[in-house]
Amino acid sequence: MSLSDQEEHTEGNFLSQDHGFKPIDVGALDSFDDEVSLKKPDTEPDFNRFKLLFDPLEIQREEGGFEAVYRVTKKLKEELFEPLIQGADVVTNKPDVKKEMCAPLEETQNVDEPEDEPTPEEQGFAAGYEQGMAQGLEKGLADGHAKGYGEGLEKGRKEGFKQGETDGFTKGEAAGFEKGLEEGRDVGKQEIVQEMTQVLDPFRQALETADQMLENMLARYEIQLVELVCQIAGKVVMAKLDSDDTVIKNTILDALSQLASPEEITLSVAEEDYEYVEMIKEVFFESVRSLTHITVNTDAMIPKGGCRIESAGASIATDPETKLKAVYEAIAQAGV
Repeated sequence: MSLSDQEEHTEGNFLSQDHGFKPIDVGALDSFDDEVSLKKPDTEPDFNRFKLLFDPLEIQREEGGFEAVYRVTKKLKEELFEPLIQGADVVTNKPDVKKEMCAPLEETQNVDEPEDEPTPEEQGFAAGYEQGMAQGLEKGLADGHAKGYGEGLEKGRKEGFKQGETDGFTKGEAAGFEKGLEEGRDVGKQEIVQEMTQVLDPFRQALETADQMLENMLARYEIQLVELVCQIAGKVVMAKLDSDDTVIKNTILDALSQLASPEEITLSVAEEDYEYVEMIKEVFFESVRSLTHITVNTDAMIPKGGCRIESAGASIATDPETKLKAVYEAIAQAGV
């Protein structure tokens, strides 16, 4: 039914049976009532406009996930039919059909409708979603931790190996240097000792040979050597006696020291020493406090430098030659 038929039916002006329904000229749909169209008669009609006039407004409901996104109260389409071409000077007195049709719909939209309770299926979906989310999160955390731990462990091993290799090389180099230096010193010492041994062995052998030869010579010529030494010593002593008069003084003092508190003594000396002994007689009194009297005599049997002392209880005779003979005999008895 066209828009004009709807208006007549609404106002109560029913058409007579003579008129009836007439076929609609499809080409006339693009221009009705007082609307001015600039299209040519051969232009194809706009079926979308025709469909918009007679098809009921659709209320769409879209759902997403487990929860309804849009309800019945979804905003209805507000864009109704609008003329494609509107004359600038055309004035219509027809009522605003757009407002009349939209008014009930707007009232419907303004009515607060209670929200629908979620269905058991939606509730189960939500519960399963939450549980699955928790399980997935837990498993994801475990798998992620295991994967991250494995990768971190592998990377840590590589980095630790590199760091350990570097540190170990540094420490090992220092330790090896110290150890090598110490071993080098030891080896060097051993080599030096070996070389010195090779160099010194001939000298050691020569010294040992010389020592052995000397021992053999001493053993072979021991008596002759001792006699020679004694003869040399006698010559030295006699030369000393001829040049130094103090030898007789020391000989007399040595003999007096062997007597026990002598008081009156008779001192016999060689003729060469008599005058000198008389001159130094007071020295003997000073050295031996117990002496009270000294008688000095000469004796041709006493060699130069010798003396004989006689006291009330003892008699002592001594001279350098006698002392040399005593030393010689002691050496001979010792087996030197």
